[in-house]
Amino acid sequence: MATITSSGIGSGLDINGIIDKLMAVERKPIDALEQRKSTVQTQISAFGQVKSALSTLQSAVKRLDDPSVRYATTASVSEGAGFTASASAGASTGTYEIGVQQLAQAQRVATSATQPFTPGAGRLTISAGGQSVEVDFSGGGSLADLRNAINDQAGSLVSASIVDNGTAQQLVLTSRQTGTGQAFSLTGTGELAGLTFDPTNPLTEPGNSVYQVQAAQDAKLKFNGLEVTRSSNTIEDLIPGVTLSLQSATPGQTSTLSVQRDDSALTQAMQEFVDAYNAVNNTLYTLTYYDPESKTAGPLSGDSALRTIQSQLRNTLNSLGGSGGLRSFTDLGLSFDDKGALSFDAATFAQALRDQPQAVNQMLVGTDTQPGLASRLDTLLTADLQTGGLLETRVQGLNAKVSLIDQQKERLEAQLERIQQNYQRQFSAMDSIVGQYTSLGSYLQQQFDALLASTKN
Repeated sequence: MATITSSGIGSGLDINGIIDKLMAVERKPIDALEQRKSTVQTQISAFGQVKSALSTLQSAVKRLDDPSVRYATTASVSEGAGFTASASAGASTGTYEIGVQQLAQAQRVATSATQPFTPGAGRLTISAGGQSVEVDFSGGGSLADLRNAINDQAGSLVSASIVDNGTAQQLVLTSRQTGTGQAFSLTGTGELAGLTFDPTNPLTEPGNSVYQVQAAQDAKLKFNGLEVTRSSNTIEDLIPGVTLSLQSATPGQTSTLSVQRDDSALTQAMQEFVDAYNAVNNTLYTLTYYDPESKTAGPLSGDSALRTIQSQLRNTLNSLGGSGGLRSFTDLGLSFDDKGALSFDAATFAQALRDQPQAVNQMLVGTDTQPGLASRLDTLLTADLQTGGLLETRVQGLNAKVSLIDQQKERLEAQLERIQQNYQRQFSAMDSIVGQYTSLGSYLQQQFDALLASTKN
């Protein structure tokens, strides 16, 4: 706003100070709008807290419907078994006797350990597992060049490296995969003819131009008394949902693998759900409380949307039904206290899981005709959180209020500018008039003083 440049020169009054005080009175409607805007913005922020708490609850609800949680299993192996095991959700539970008789290994061949191999121009065909790749080395080059050419052109079948054994540099080729089915043959032409190798009739003497360092080999196991062969040391198709990682051979020895249902995963998910539910309950209470004695209230006190959400959540639990011996949410170890907080008895839940796992699953997830706790709450929360949902509609309404307040404030600010300009004109005029009368008074006083002096003389 504009300010006047003089302050009561004629009248001696603090005109700027007077106008400031008058404008402070005139600004009270704007101050009220700013306070109202602050209140609405606090409400918008509060709805953000509600949305965050409900999103966390929805994530916890989804975990109750996650097959990797509901059908979690665990695998345990006795020490020194020669293998490890991991079980995925839904793995076939039971006890298995397994012994690693032989590890799978990849074929490895090398050039002579006593005579340096100097490659020349030629071609080398590498065949393994029903595939063949021809390495073009028609331009010739060094041993390192040949190694690079093999890795670039046939890297899917073998890996090539160079080892200096102290006597000669050896070109070493290793199959990319283990198992007898991945044994590879080499057929050289031109100056690479010396690299020809037949895995069915291998040369094993280090002095040969190419010799077998390690033969391709399958893994062999004893599985519940049966002989089992696999091409890899990682076995995923022997027990449904279980991965075996073979580490060392223990011929003649077997160890016990136990695959059991892991109820701890679902129990933890239930506790996380209860914690998230209570966080929502606490958030809603904090934002909607009203204390009649102190007459203080939360920013969303009396908001109907939050009362609706709170009622929907509780009614979903109260109306939950089941089958068999499980009839209500209390049979899952859940209960409300007098303040609406949810508690969880893990022992009761564990007992229900042991005695009636299918009934627990139906209460949590539901059936084709009857939705369970997780699916019902997920549907409810999605409706509340989605675009155009209950919360977003309330926030949009509050944002519209902020925009309206800003518009009202802008109009009032323009009015105040005009009011202040009027005050400035009026007080400037008053100051000028007072100044004129003051000058006139001073002149007359001088004349009276002069007249009085002349009379005395």
